[in-house]
Amino acid sequence: MISINYAFVIVILNFILLLVILNKMLYKPINKFLEERREKIKNDLADAEKSKEEASELVHKKEEEIKQSADNIRKLKSKARKDAEEEARNIIKTAKNQEKKILKDTEQQLKHEQEVAVEEIKSQLADMVMSLTNKLVSEKISDSKDKVFIENLIKEQKKS
Repeated sequence: MISINYAFVIVILNFILLLVILNKMLYKPINKFLEERREKIKNDLADAEKSKEEASELVHKKEEEIKQSADNIRKLKSKARKDAEEEARNIIKTAKNQEKKILKDTEQQLKHEQEVAVEEIKSQLADMVMSLTNKLVSEKISDSKDKVFIENLIKEQKKS
C-alpha cells in the first residue's frame, strides 16, 4: 500500500504556499508593471502619431504661407514695375512739355532779337540815307563818283 509520508505532504504544502506567495508578491506586481508599460508604450505611440499629424499639418500650413508670400511678392513686384513705368511716362511727358516751352521761349527770343536787329538796320539805313542826302545836296557828284561814294559808305558801315 501506499504510505503517506508527512514530510512529503509538508514539502508539497510548502511548495503550494510558496507558489501562492510568489504569485501574490512577484507575479501580480510584475504583470501589473508589464501591463502599465504596454499601456504607456501604446499611449506614446498614439502621441507620436498625433504629433506626426500635427507636424504634417504645420508643414502644409507653412507651405501655403510660403505660396501666399510668393504671390504677394509677385504682386508687389508687378505693382512696382507698373508704378515705375507710370513715373517714367510722367517724366517723359514733363520733359516734352518743358521742351515745348523752351522752344516757344527761344522762338519768342529770336523774334524779339530779329525785331531789334531790323530796328537797328532801319536806324542805320536812315542815318546813311540822311548822310547821303546831305552830301548830294551839298555837292553835285558824277555817276562814277556816286558809285565810289556809295561803296565807301558801305565799307564804313561794315567797319562799325
